[in-house]
Amino acid sequence: MPFNPKFQVLVTDVDGTLTSPQNRLHLPAVEAIRKLEDQGIHVVFCSGNIMCSLLTLEFYLGISGPIIAENGGVVMKLGWDKPIILGSKEQPLKALKVLKETFGDRIMEVGDQFYRFTDIAIRRTIDRENLVKTMKENNVEINVLDSGYALHLCDPQVHKAIGVRKAVEKLGYKSEDVLGIGDGQNDIELLQEVGYGIALNNAPQVLKNVADYVTEKSFGEGFIEAVKKFFNID
Repeated sequence: MPFNPKFQVLVTDVDGTLTSPQNRLHLPAVEAIRKLEDQGIHVVFCSGNIMCSLLTLEFYLGISGPIIAENGGVVMKLGWDKPIILGSKEQPLKALKVLKETFGDRIMEVGDQFYRFTDIAIRRTIDRENLVKTMKENNVEINVLDSGYALHLCDPQVHKAIGVRKAVEKLGYKSEDVLGIGDGQNDIELLQEVGYGIALNNAPQVLKNVADYVTEKSFGEGFIEAVKKFFNID
């Protein structure tokens, strides 16, 4: 698919997409983001990470779009009075209680949950399928998303697509105007929601299966490959 100017918004994951394998920001990816913004393309960060981390990136990288945190549960932009909360933490807390009762010390939370509004992140010490099975056996409605860095216990209605819809609406566009890039299982709904979805080569096969295009390169280099193919930047 050649360069198509109809894409006015780029929604991208962060960890594993804008970073190196060591999870450091890939500086050429940062440069590409600045070039896109200079051309009037709205860049939106969409991540399982917490709101304050993404707002920091928004400030220092100078993106014009809102940020989407907690896998779609929170949409926010610097200058807004308050975040848009699209989920509840009630079910994730129930899920966490069941998991700790079932797996004990193997369940370890990631970071300070005080900064999370709609989900709970835990270390990947138990495979996702086992967690999903445990939730079903205990009649706990929960969405378990794997970012590749943590497992996220989310409100059953929360995934990246709902955050994309709200963020794009705030920008005055529709999902069909969006190009999306991701690298994790938690990016499936993101790629399905947008007008054109790209999976990086380091993504799991389940994400590649729903992508319109899969890059040859991985991590930040894959991001560069994608934006150079689909946007008019050097």
